[in-house]
Amino acid sequence: MAPESSLISRLKNGEREAFAELYDRYGKNLYAVIYTIVPSVEEAENLLQDTFVKIWRNIGRYDEAKGRLYTWLVVIARRRALDYVRSSDYLDQKMNQPADSLVSVSVNTPEMDRLDHIGLEKAVGTLTPVLKQVIDLQYFMGYTQQEVADEIGIPLGTVKSRTRTALQELRGLLAINT
Repeated sequence: MAPESSLISRLKNGEREAFAELYDRYGKNLYAVIYTIVPSVEEAENLLQDTFVKIWRNIGRYDEAKGRLYTWLVVIARRRALDYVRSSDYLDQKMNQPADSLVSVSVNTPEMDRLDHIGLEKAVGTLTPVLKQVIDLQYFMGYTQQEVADEIGIPLGTVKSRTRTALQELRGLLAINT
């Protein structure tokens, strides 16, 4: 593989082969970022394609002095996924699903197995609905605390308090189970 600086130059020159190399290098990682936010294989694949189209169109805006290429790519993928979960199409689709589907872990990684082992999903399920909602939005859907406040129409301070309370309860529950 060519050095990253060479790849960036080739991308900025519009070389299609460079774009294919970019996809080969970072496609799986960007898919993982998207899939963490949108746990649907079909939608994550579509969003990955949209992400690479956006990267292709905006590569001229990338500035090496401001950060690594990979970081820039992850930001684009994450924003694309978050835009999707905030869209009316996604929200309508989500409203028609049972609440149990909001928190699901379907990718088996060592980290996820460890979380399963310590009972995280079960512990989150025992939280009161208001605490569970705040945790789901932040930790499973990637929302910031301000975005959670805007989404559910409560003050930012309330989101922070509920997050702190939920994390304390989870710590207590997980300490008992381990």
